[in-house]
Amino acid sequence: MRLFPQTSTARGPLSPALLALAALTAMLAPLVATTPQPSPAAAAEPRRAGCVEASGPFHVGTTTVTVSSRGRDLPATVAYPATSDGAGATPVCRVSPLVLAGHGSGGDGASAAALHGYLVEAGYVVAAPTFPGGFDIAGYAKDVRRTLTTVRAVSDRSGGLLSGRVRQGGPVGYIGTSMGAIVGLALVDSDQRDGRIRAVVAKAGTSFDPTFRPVGGPPLLMLNGDADTVIPYAGARETYQQARRTKGLITLSGVGHDLDTGGDPVLRTTSTAFLDRFLRSRDHALGRLQRIVSESEVASLRKRW
Repeated sequence: MRLFPQTSTARGPLSPALLALAALTAMLAPLVATTPQPSPAAAAEPRRAGCVEASGPFHVGTTTVTVSSRGRDLPATVAYPATSDGAGATPVCRVSPLVLAGHGSGGDGASAAALHGYLVEAGYVVAAPTFPGGFDIAGYAKDVRRTLTTVRAVSDRSGGLLSGRVRQGGPVGYIGTSMGAIVGLALVDSDQRDGRIRAVVAKAGTSFDPTFRPVGGPPLLMLNGDADTVIPYAGARETYQQARRTKGLITLSGVGHDLDTGGDPVLRTTSTAFLDRFLRSRDHALGRLQRIVSESEVASLRKRW
C-alpha cells in the first residue's frame, strides 16, 4: 500500500519539500510495519482499573456481595488480596483462584473469611456465605454453589472491587470448620456435588448422612482432633475410610473441637499446600504437606494419593 499517490514524471520533478517528505516516509515505513501489536494473551489480561501492582504475601481486603439462594438473599463476605487490610481496600492487580469457606454453627461469613485470611495472603480469593439458622446441610451446600456462581459473576462485571480479580475458569476449592466441614463433606457426596469444586478441606467435621456416597468426588483433606467431644474422632475416621482417593486424614493428637494446636501452624500450612496442589497444579505441594506434618509435634497423616 502506498502512503502517497504516485506522481507522474510527465508533470516534472518533485519539489525539494516533497522529496524530503518522501525520504522521511521511506525511513519510517519499516518502523511502522514492525511495531509490536498486542498479543491475544495480552488482550486477555485482567482489567487493571482501580488496582495496584504488588507481590505477596498480600494484605486482606474485604467486601460483601448478596447471594440469592433458595428464595432468600444471603450476605457473603469476600476477602481478596489487597494493598492494605480492611473493608474496601484497594485490590492487587492479579487474577486469583477462588476458595469458598463454610462457618461453624456459631459463626457467620465474616468470621469464616477472617479465619481463612492466610489463604488470601497466599494469593487466593475467599468467599464465605452466612448460612441461615438451623442445620440444613443440603440447603447450605446449595448456598455454597450459588455463592460460587455469584462471586464469579460479580468479578466478570466492569467496575467494583472484585472486577477481574477472580479466575473465571478452572478449579475452585472449599474449606470449612465444624458445621462448615460437614457442608464440605456434603459437597463430596454425589447428591450435592458441584463439578467446579475440585478440592475440599474439612476441619473438625464428619458426615452424618447414612447414604454418604463419596465415590468420584473431589480430593479431600480432613483434619480432626482425637480429643474432640463434639465430632467424635471415630466417626471422622469412618468418614475418611468411606471416601475414595485422593484423600488424606491429619490426626491432631490431644486436640479438641476448638482445634487449638498450641501455636503449631499445621492447620494453615497443610490446607494451603493441599489447595495449592489441586487449584494451582503445584506438583510438589503434597510433598510439602507431608514434610509439614512430619515436622509437627501434634499431627500425623494417613493418606491415599
